[in-house]
Amino acid sequence: MTVDWFHVVQLFTRAVDDVRKAEARLVKMPSAVRWAVLKARERNLTQKQAVALAELEAGGLLTAVAWQIKEKLRWVRIAPTLQAARWRLSHFIRHARKKVSLGPMLDPVLTAIKTVEKQKERILRRWASTYSNARMEALNGIFKAARARARGYRNAQTFITMIYLIAAPLSELFKST
Repeated sequence: MTVDWFHVVQLFTRAVDDVRKAEARLVKMPSAVRWAVLKARERNLTQKQAVALAELEAGGLLTAVAWQIKEKLRWVRIAPTLQAARWRLSHFIRHARKKVSLGPMLDPVLTAIKTVEKQKERILRRWASTYSNARMEALNGIFKAARARARGYRNAQTFITMIYLIAAPLSELFKST
């Protein structure tokens, strides 16, 4: 079993969002921080979001700590070899655990760290394995599109037929006749 990297990032993104929501109940957050913490620092940030992140970090908020932990995860992802990934992941976990000790509001991030520790070997298989769940995610998208188009089905056979009609390479079928 190999854990897809998308799911590791998703785990930490949800944790950061949970910390942001909890902290927003207590402290006034910069206006564009909601979407800014969900993005990478170096990509796709608007000017407002970049300013919001700078304010967040300067304010010493726990959301900034959670976001920094999530950003450090990107460093693990770009490891060139399995050995480098193992070292980086271990270093990331140690670093993140130290940062999380700042307060109980960071508990969602601690839960994410514990999950990564538990699934560490499955996550590291990503560097040795050629397997990915990308095809399954693509199929899931087709299933959701079929369900959305029909707005419900009366029986499973009709649902299956719609999936075949959407996913089948009909242009290839018509070329052969």
